[in-house]
Amino acid sequence: MLFDIILPLAIADVYTYNIPETIQYPLTGKRVLVPLGRKSIIGIIYRKHEGELPANIKVRDVLQIIDEEPIVTAEQLKLWEWLSSYYMCTLGEVMAAALPSEIIDDNYSAATTQYIQLAPAYLAKEAQEQLLGELKRAKKQEQLVRDFLRLAQNYQVERRVLLEQSGVSGAILRTLIEKGVFLEEQRPVSRLLQYTGEIQSPKTLDIQQSRALTAIQRAWEKTPVTLLHGVTSSGKTEVYIHLIDQALKQGKQVLYLVPEIALTTQLTDRLRAVFGDQLLVYHSKFSNAERVEIYNQVQHSSKIVQNSSILNDTEREALNNIEHSERREARGRVILGARSAIFLPFNNLGLIIVDEEHEPSYKQQDPAPRYHARSAAIMMAYWYGAKVLLGTATPSIESYYNALSGKYGLVEMKERFQGLQLPQISMIDLQRQYHRKEMYGHFADPLVDRIREELAKGKQVILFQNRRGYAPVLQCTKCGEAPKCPNCDVTMTYHKATNSLVCHYCGHSTRIPSKCPKCGGEMRTQGFGTERLEEEIQGLFPEARVARMDLDSTRKKDAYQTIIDRFSNHEVDILIGTQMVTKGLHFNDVSLVAVLQADSLLNTPDFRSYEQAFQMLEQVSGRAGRTGSQGEVMIQTFNPKNPVFEYLKTHDYEGLYQQQIAERELFKYPPYQRLIMLTLRHRDLGRLEAAATLLQQRLQQSFGERVSGVIIPSVTKISNQWVRQIRLRVETTANIAQAKALVKEHITFVQRQEKSKGTTILPDVDPM
Repeated sequence: MLFDIILPLAIADVYTYNIPETIQYPLTGKRVLVPLGRKSIIGIIYRKHEGELPANIKVRDVLQIIDEEPIVTAEQLKLWEWLSSYYMCTLGEVMAAALPSEIIDDNYSAATTQYIQLAPAYLAKEAQEQLLGELKRAKKQEQLVRDFLRLAQNYQVERRVLLEQSGVSGAILRTLIEKGVFLEEQRPVSRLLQYTGEIQSPKTLDIQQSRALTAIQRAWEKTPVTLLHGVTSSGKTEVYIHLIDQALKQGKQVLYLVPEIALTTQLTDRLRAVFGDQLLVYHSKFSNAERVEIYNQVQHSSKIVQNSSILNDTEREALNNIEHSERREARGRVILGARSAIFLPFNNLGLIIVDEEHEPSYKQQDPAPRYHARSAAIMMAYWYGAKVLLGTATPSIESYYNALSGKYGLVEMKERFQGLQLPQISMIDLQRQYHRKEMYGHFADPLVDRIREELAKGKQVILFQNRRGYAPVLQCTKCGEAPKCPNCDVTMTYHKATNSLVCHYCGHSTRIPSKCPKCGGEMRTQGFGTERLEEEIQGLFPEARVARMDLDSTRKKDAYQTIIDRFSNHEVDILIGTQMVTKGLHFNDVSLVAVLQADSLLNTPDFRSYEQAFQMLEQVSGRAGRTGSQGEVMIQTFNPKNPVFEYLKTHDYEGLYQQQIAERELFKYPPYQRLIMLTLRHRDLGRLEAAATLLQQRLQQSFGERVSGVIIPSVTKISNQWVRQIRLRVETTANIAQAKALVKEHITFVQRQEKSKGTTILPDVDPM
């Protein structure tokens, strides 16, 4: 009775344990408590062990089987296996990412509340009248009983509600409990919000949307993956809603992925108005307990949806149309979430929507697994027999290439909803503005004038700066010294609100020095972030209501929702933000969008820099003029002749694609070849460089010119570890599994050498 168990650790192999016959026979996917060294740990039963174990291995017994039913499905395990294999990580690392920590630690407890019930002796009306008569002299007790009878449903009411509505003290309630009038019971309750609004039907589609819907369905007849390329504000979301509705009527579940948590706020309201409590939202801002509850509800919903697949059309339609008050059993049929939502326990998945499919946020960076949610979604679709819709106004080069080559279907929506015009885009030459001294802080005169004009009309403005904090550098005016992080090879960012210098890599912070620690000179800021823009714009427009949306201002769970609601309700005139404000958000009265420092998007040492700059700028421009008159976008730059801006002025994605795909083919970048980036880290620079040199030499013996030299990255030390990189190119026609196996062999060899001992080597497949 030997079984392989997955443990949530970065270990290369699974561990094998014995299940004694005295314990209930296990099923794959159950949690078990097993000994590991002197401690115990929770793992997942993976499979029955095949083959013989070495004679010197002593197999230990499983201590406990925790679950009566599996909590990880067969489809989930397929996903775990694929992620482990494709992204070159361990099953344990995937498990740690896939399951909420309270499931792994087995310390989840359901939320509970106290309910007050009427004792059985008083259920009859005559008994209630007699009781009220007996309480005539105890006026507060009589009032509490009358309020209970008014508020209770099925002779029970939540204790908190009863006391709040009656205004009577808890002491009076305790007296009635002691008299045997009331009974008190602790009951589990959901941590998840219930939808109390009216359920609406999906809106009628216009001609363009209807054609797109039909074209998507036809494309799915040939291939399970379709790319919907629709310009900003073309009405893609309403098409998604109709597709979701169709999937639910077929008894299927739906996964709707978005790249940023901020995008879930407006979408949640829009989707709940149609699907009510069938919709659940899942992302990292939820507490672990809330995530466990959502996980359990999706698994419960999976069983209900699976059972509904045997219903006839009439019965299935009835299930879809039940009132929201009766939908508790159907919760979790539609999941709206960020990339981690792919790990939920679906059983009958019919549709996956990957909105803003081009977004780098879909790629997990650290820790492992360094997966891309879009790629995982496509693999999931094959296992579930589901359809995938990739939606965006600015497709990734790889996805558009796959669509043009026929691997994916392609559907386009080239006009904005209701014939609205795309925004007009203009460039402001900063070199000229500074030369003429026509700047207000970091705002050029023409931009200040346009902001003033739009505010006078009662319109709203969005300002985009992709750098948070007050200033990226605090520098001595005498010797040029700029304080660096003691743990990382980067200058620290000045945050004025906290009067501190903060490292945006490791989080280290320190107080602002009054004088230069090196020469005693005066310290001044260089550059600017969203915090400084907020200060400057408030000085320019003191009457304007200003808000900032970046990582610092949205750390609390509901911060995104609060800022977006205030802006939507016209409680804010000017919204300043990082990339959080660039995509997917809909505001009726935004007439002007400004990009303060566009050059920072273009000057990154990455073959994707032009593609990603165009995508971000086109997306942020799409926030302007979504209703009413044509919007305007003003971009401040020192290089207005950059070709990216030329494509942007005419919203010419196809032109950018043709230019970029030619470069990719010439220099052998994706989609023509796959990339594997190997990042090496060590506290000892000598050992690190020895390991990097040895690994590069061994890889070159196997892969030749496909291997780069040892790369010194722009940030050479992070969290007290020195960093080096090696890039490997692999042809799309090559056996990628064999290539990865070779890479793993070389990594293992290098890590075992004394001169490079202790070096961490992290593979990143398809890096972003």
